[in-house]
Amino acid sequence: MRNYHYDVAVVGCVVAGLAAAAGAARTGARTLLIERDAYLGGEATRSGITAFCGVYASGGKGIKVVGGICDVVLGHLTELGQDIGYEISASGNATIKFSPEYMKLALEMTGREYGVDLLYHSELIGARTEGSRIVSLECADDEGRFGITADSFVDASGDANLSRLAGAPTVWGNGKGQVQVSTMSIRIDHIAPDADVSPAAVEKAVLAAKAAGLTHLTKEKGFIIRRGQNDFGFALLPSVILKDLQASTLTEAEIDTRRQALDYVEAFRRFMPGMEDVRLVSTGPVLGMRESRKMVGHYTITAEDVINAARKPDCIARGGWKPEIHRDLSKIGEYIPVEEGSWYDIPLGSLQSAGPSNLYGAGRIVSADEVAFASVRVMGTGLATGHAAGVAAAMTAKKGSAEAGEVRAELIRQGAMV
Repeated sequence: MRNYHYDVAVVGCVVAGLAAAAGAARTGARTLLIERDAYLGGEATRSGITAFCGVYASGGKGIKVVGGICDVVLGHLTELGQDIGYEISASGNATIKFSPEYMKLALEMTGREYGVDLLYHSELIGARTEGSRIVSLECADDEGRFGITADSFVDASGDANLSRLAGAPTVWGNGKGQVQVSTMSIRIDHIAPDADVSPAAVEKAVLAAKAAGLTHLTKEKGFIIRRGQNDFGFALLPSVILKDLQASTLTEAEIDTRRQALDYVEAFRRFMPGMEDVRLVSTGPVLGMRESRKMVGHYTITAEDVINAARKPDCIARGGWKPEIHRDLSKIGEYIPVEEGSWYDIPLGSLQSAGPSNLYGAGRIVSADEVAFASVRVMGTGLATGHAAGVAAAMTAKKGSAEAGEVRAELIRQGAMV
């Protein structure tokens, strides 16, 4: 069987995974990033979620709270001719919109810049532990199985897959069997420049479509993301609530949401002025998940931490997005109010698994309660937690453990905001 050895192995191509791998490599650690898809980006590229939330604090003041690897990625987007300026979304928050195809390349440019080794088409199928540490991963590609040994690991799978396979404690959703709604993004075009694509206009059209007999519609109010007066955009509407991650469950969910996509496009054509000629360009290509399994960490970020803009002595990242909870299949997300422009500290303990001592988590598996998770899960914050997890993993690979002060110092050296 083929075998690879690295100082740090990162599982998962989500933006948090790329940030983790780049952050680890910048410390000098030999770093591998494995991914089952053929590109980087996670929800940003494979699910069509085309806006970074959380790079700026809540509200429209443009107070930046994420730097470091995030800035490197944005710099490469600029090199590729993309506008990285923020816009105020329909929710009243500053977001950075982007093209998924340019984002794929910008993320790869970032990985290459710092010497990260990438292995696409690599499915994680097992993890071996010895005592309190993970020692190796078992993966598979179309040529068969192969092994990866490393001194430290980062789980950026989005679903805590490495944590679960390694026997680390995890929790499904809010711990009571409930997860936030998952949504299939659909790309549409032929939108008139003056078309009203606000959530209120969407709601009016969907309710009219339901009254007219269109039955494959769930979310009644949601976002159509487009930049300026572009004639194309992404509609975040067809939705389901998952009960697990079994193949059968995901198969039915994706069939369901792709069928919903057709009725939403029909609703736009019939009941949204300026959308009479709109076309469905593509779906997904996979379901966008807001929440599934999460890691149980040494510390769990709480609603009080987020709402009160808590400061922590072991802070290694900032979170600035106000909690956005999608519990109801038919409704738009519920926003929990926080002070405009505020942020809370994310402590190192929330990235450290309560299981294996050399396992860190990043992105939407960070240890957080239901309300806090609705803030920390967004991609801008994921870039920050990924960066921190990668640096901590590199230090653990070198010394056997990571201290918050040392992690902070290295993150600051790398341009992060802590």
